[in-house]
Amino acid sequence: MLLLLIGSLLFACAGKTQAEALTICYHYGCSKSASFFPAADTRDEVAALFKQVASAPEERAAISLAVQRLYREAAQHAPIASDKGGNLADGTADGRMDCVDHSQNDTTFLHYLARQGLLQHHRVADTVWRAPWIIDLHYASRIIETADDSNWVVDSWFFDFGHEPVIVPYQLWKKGYHP
Repeated sequence: MLLLLIGSLLFACAGKTQAEALTICYHYGCSKSASFFPAADTRDEVAALFKQVASAPEERAAISLAVQRLYREAAQHAPIASDKGGNLADGTADGRMDCVDHSQNDTTFLHYLARQGLLQHHRVADTVWRAPWIIDLHYASRIIETADDSNWVVDSWFFDFGHEPVIVPYQLWKKGYHP
């Protein structure tokens, strides 16, 4: 009877996301950082985004919204809400982020989603970079669709804080994609 009770408790907890510390960086080149534990409501909201996912495109949409939600939580622990899209519009704001910061943070959030068991159609891959016009170096996060090994880029750098990141095919992004 005790084993049945323990097994039931373990099964009930298996569907719940677990609290874990996440570290984000900011201030260009990850020169500053902050760690935080996503609040229970944030964990629940993020997990709910993946409940009805039945395909890779649906999962990419959920990933974009989840990354957006995790950034909003992170802004409670670091001054990143002052970040503006690109590199020039935020001037000297303390929470400004360049593409290095965004790619690192996006990857941190993607690994979190994977560890929580929320990614069923993608796996997290190494960060990618491009330089389509030689001096236009840009970094972003990457996921790989498990069904066909297609590469997708998750990029939150283009927009002001709070906007969901774009998720586009890697080959399109590599050519200099800009929304």
